Amino acid sequence: MATKLLNLVALSSLAILACTFGATPSTALSTGHLQHVNRHVAHAPIAKKKRDQSKRCKARPSTSSLAPSTTPHTSSTHTQVQAVTTTHAQPSPTSSKPAAPATTSKASSGGNNTGSSPDLGAFGKPGSKICAAWGDGNDPSLANFKTEHVVGLYDWGVDKPTDADKLGYQFWPMLWGGDQDKIDAFEAAIKPGYGTIILGFNEPNEQGQSNMTPQDAADLWKKHIEPKRAMGYKLCSPAMSSRPNGQQWMQEFMQACGNECTIDYQCLHWYDIGFDKLQTYLENYHNMFGLPVLLTEFADQNFNAGGQATMDEIWSFMGQALKYFDETDWILAACPFGIMHDLQGVNELNLLQNPDGTPTDLGYFVINDGN
Repeated sequence: MATKLLNLVALSSLAILACTFGATPSTALSTGHLQHVNRHVAHAPIAKKKRDQSKRCKARPSTSSLAPSTTPHTSSTHTQVQAVTTTHAQPSPTSSKPAAPATTSKASSGGNNTGSSPDLGAFGKPGSKICAAWGDGNDPSLANFKTEHVVGLYDWGVDKPTDADKLGYQFWPMLWGGDQDKIDAFEAAIKPGYGTIILGFNEPNEQGQSNMTPQDAADLWKKHIEPKRAMGYKLCSPAMSSRPNGQQWMQEFMQACGNECTIDYQCLHWYDIGFDKLQTYLENYHNMFGLPVLLTEFADQNFNAGGQATMDEIWSFMGQALKYFDETDWILAACPFGIMHDLQGVNELNLLQNPDGTPTDLGYFVINDGN
């Protein structure tokens, strides 16, 4: 009897041990894997955001490279990232319908000029269409770039170089953007006779420049630039970069202005490779808005993927451009980017000033109108 009792105890012990060391449930194996998947999903939008930011940091990309994807996203985090990309890629339109092209007379009809018109002299005439985009402050080397062909001068602000008047330059002050310090400096500097043409905001269609909506720009124009017409100034539009969104930005700016902004000239900037592209760009703007053009920055420079122009190509480009400017009556001025010691990322072969302040060979060619 005792033997049978011991056998029953032994069998019970074996059963208990078998249950204790049995196979682990399948749900326990899956828990860690699911957590890893969840971390991967949460990390994906961060990687996407970094890729979007690197794309936006490229200088002056085409708008097609920044167009938002039309593929629907299943993650709300993805949707937020895409919305940020869309907002930064293009200014938000102020109208669902593009404005009608502005004509010269319409664009110049707003406002009243009660002051005397500035004496523009040879400005805009063939052989006198070069202007200096000057980056060297009061450096006396400014004298090295004044010829009968070089008429206008600007410095992206209101700090007129000390010798500008004495050398015979027409100074063109600029309200660079909407920052209060820029506005305060502009209002303090602008007096009758201080300059001849006021240049509008610097590349407001670019995030890295004055970066303004058309409506904000129109409001600032009405308040700070339009009243200067009564002092005798001519007014040049905000300067568009050559990014494709510039034309839409200008249309919306004209709409926002209504009849309250006087636009005497269209300011434009251009950077790309080859004269044919420059010609097409200028003619597209003129056909759309009908305004005389001041090309206040340009260079044979590739800001997109691809190689830069060679020295021979730049010489050929500049020769064609100078000839075209003189032969085109609605192009009144052209300021090549390069009269400075630091070209700020632009191909150094476009340099127009030597380290000692004298013009380079290309610089001499430009300031002598291709002669």
